[in-house]
Amino acid sequence: MASDQLEVRLRGKHPTEDLIYDRLVDAIIDKHLRAGQHLNEVKLAEAYDVPRSRVRRVLERLRDEDVVVFELNRGAFISRPTVEDARHVYEARRELEVVVVKLACQRATPADIARLRDHLQYERESFDRQDPSVNRIASEFHHLIAKIGGNPVFEKMLSVLIRRGVLIQSVYERKSGILCLTHEHEGLVDLIEQDRPEEAAREMIHHFDHILSSLDLSETRRLEADIYEFLKS
Repeated sequence: MASDQLEVRLRGKHPTEDLIYDRLVDAIIDKHLRAGQHLNEVKLAEAYDVPRSRVRRVLERLRDEDVVVFELNRGAFISRPTVEDARHVYEARRELEVVVVKLACQRATPADIARLRDHLQYERESFDRQDPSVNRIASEFHHLIAKIGGNPVFEKMLSVLIRRGVLIQSVYERKSGILCLTHEHEGLVDLIEQDRPEEAAREMIHHFDHILSSLDLSETRRLEADIYEFLKS
């Protein structure tokens, strides 16, 4: 990005904070930032050439979404979800996405379907080349469905749950590589295009059951997860 364009984005309170927020969220979804990792306010402020107060507001925004926690005299850390947290988040997200996919069935236009299919092609290609951003790309599919559903409240709620879901995966995922569920995404698009909301809802539940089967939601797995491995970069 050209320096003058960056300067425009950084000018004023909201653009700066939104930029830092977006960068941190992308890093979490791409798993460059892992559960338990320290977020250094001083270094972030220096990196974006802003006062620490702005960084603190961004971190507090993420805290309000249960993505960041503050520890007394230690600072901010990416939150480390418990087994109970994980079950609650996935239960809430599954129920929300069932509602959202039904709305998408009712409201999708031909242009929406074309956009979903373009995204699926990008998703398949990203998985085939093992793109480091494949998790974010797969998550964007669910964002697109929420947008098509046409309810901005649901869309915002889902964005928060997706980020928390990524943190859960970073702690509890089994050591079997990235889970490819593009074929299930394709089935969902077919049902949305055909306006079959009940079948789409069942397929979404099956999709989440598949995701949950890829996790080891146990306290043993939580204790085994080595967060320090990810602090070397």
